[in-house]
Amino acid sequence: MMNDESGAGRNARRRARFLSGSALPTFQTMTTEALAYATCVRAHGIPDFPDPTVQDSATRKSITFLGPAVDSSSPRFKSAGKVCRKQTGFEVGTPAALQALMANDLKAAECMRAQGITNFPDPVDNGRSIRVGPRRGSGIATHSARFQSAQSACRQFLPAGGP
Repeated sequence: MMNDESGAGRNARRRARFLSGSALPTFQTMTTEALAYATCVRAHGIPDFPDPTVQDSATRKSITFLGPAVDSSSPRFKSAGKVCRKQTGFEVGTPAALQALMANDLKAAECMRAQGITNFPDPVDNGRSIRVGPRRGSGIATHSARFQSAQSACRQFLPAGGP
């Protein structure tokens, strides 16, 4: 299942949320699956389907597909998507999966606060990605030894390896 905001005549903008089996995948796994998915979709008749764009920073982790207009409602695209989801394991999460991701992100935020980063914010789901970690201007020194130590202690709570 791929949640997309595209339509004929608009740039293809798709957000990716994932659930692979019962375990939450790593960000590296998600990226690999997204690339395999894009390659598969192109091989199944959608030659303009873009490679994923990956953002992996201290405050945001996302994988999106930005590129030329792709009619995601066409039978050809739906067929390619179905085949490629099965072949690659690339999935957009169900509401329960998204809830599980957010729950893990909340645990990480609580852990960071318990480790002494008292103003570490809760994650925010903006509808395109889950923003984890301090925002610009928050006063949190993300490169400090204290922050790095807290991040290491809390990394276990995030499927993508931490904020």
